[in-house]
Amino acid sequence: MRAARCVSIGFAVAVGLAWTSAAPRALGAPQAVATAGTKTWVGETARIEEVLKSAKVVRFEDLGTGVTRPRRAFVEPGGVVDSFTWKPLPPGRRGGYWESYKSEIAAYELDKRLKMNMVPPVVEREIDGERGAAVMWIDAVTSVKEMGGTLPAGRVPGHDVRKMQTFDNFIGNPDRNAGNILVDAANNVILIDHSRAFIEDKDLPNKIERVDEGLWNAIQALSAEDLRALLAPLIGDSAVKAMIERRTRMKKAVDKLVAKKGRVLVIVPSDR
Repeated sequence: MRAARCVSIGFAVAVGLAWTSAAPRALGAPQAVATAGTKTWVGETARIEEVLKSAKVVRFEDLGTGVTRPRRAFVEPGGVVDSFTWKPLPPGRRGGYWESYKSEIAAYELDKRLKMNMVPPVVEREIDGERGAAVMWIDAVTSVKEMGGTLPAGRVPGHDVRKMQTFDNFIGNPDRNAGNILVDAANNVILIDHSRAFIEDKDLPNKIERVDEGLWNAIQALSAEDLRALLAPLIGDSAVKAMIERRTRMKKAVDKLVAKKGRVLVIVPSDR
C-alpha cells in the first residue's frame, strides 16, 4: 500500500523541535545519492490551482486526524492532482485559538510572493454549499513527529529551518509543531497547517538567532501596500498591520544581533 501523508495533518500537541544528531524513528540517515523530491507544484502552480478550484470531487475519505477533522477529496483521475485535503474551517475562535481556512490560502499566497516554495498550493472553493480551503495532497513525505520529534544533524538544509522560523515569525504562527513539518526523500522541508496563523498578536513566536538572507531581503522588500493588496482580502487590515509590526520587531532583533555578532553570523546566505 502506498505510504501517503496529508498536507493537512491537523493540530497535534506542540512539541519542542530538537535538531540533534540522535537517530530518527523513521527515515534513515541522509542519502548518499540524490532522490526525487515531492515539490511537484514548483513551476506548475497555475495548472494545479485550476484543478484544485474546479475538478469534480468523486469521493471523500475521512482522515481520522486533526482537531478540525479535514477530509481527503478525490477528483476525477488523469489530472495533475489526484486529490486534495478539504478544510471548510470558517473564521472563528476555537479552543482558545483563532482559526480560518483563509489563513491557509494566505500562507500559500505569501509563500509564492516570497518565492519560498515550501507551502503546497491552496485555493478557495465551494463544495456542497460550504466554502473552504482545498490543499494539494502530498505523497511520500514524513513528519518530524513520525521521526520521534527530532531531526538528525544534516537531515535537512539549515536554510530550510531558518526560512521556516523566519516565515512563522512574520505570519505570527503559534502552532508550528513536529506534526506539521514534513520532509521528503530529497530532504526538502514542506510546511503545512497555517489556519491558526496571521493573528493580530504582535509578539514573535520564535527567538531570532539567524535569518536566511534571501528570504529576509524579500520580506523587507514588501511594502505595506503590497501586503494589503495580497493579504487583506483574506485576513483583514488588522492582521496585516500586526504583520508589519512583527517585521519591525524582527528587524530590531536582527540589527541588534548583527551589531553584537557580525552580519556573517546572523544573516546567512541561502546556499548555507
